Amino acid sequence: MEFKRARLFDGVTPESGPYFDESRPRIADQAERDRLLEFLSHGGAAIERAAGLAPDQLDASKGKVVPIVTMTDGVWIWTLAHAYYLEHYGFAPDSEFYEYIKSRDYRADGPEEEIQSAALEFLRRSRTARR
Repeated sequence: MEFKRARLFDGVTPESGPYFDESRPRIADQAERDRLLEFLSHGGAAIERAAGLAPDQLDASKGKVVPIVTMTDGVWIWTLAHAYYLEHYGFAPDSEFYEYIKSRDYRADGPEEEIQSAALEFLRRSRTARR
């Protein structure tokens, strides 16, 4: 089974780490931001959780504040970091994922257990392939 992975950052540099491109849209409208946050934070199902929190990649002074949780709705895989960077900086999800969210009317159902397991296996295989 294949899934789509939502890209969080637009790139990484050895000097400064992950970054969002200047062309990445920011969501200023609070109602739109709330709809997206609901989907990203509470839609689908959590398939992987890590203990603790990750550092804010844009502001190291905030420390470790970003949740390390991976979600899926059975089609897309994303992390709660997407919700964090939207909530705190206004960064929209990457365009293909954003269009998908809108096409689903900002709703994501929790997939069945076997789909969740398949998504987790897909995620693990893709990590191994990158090594």
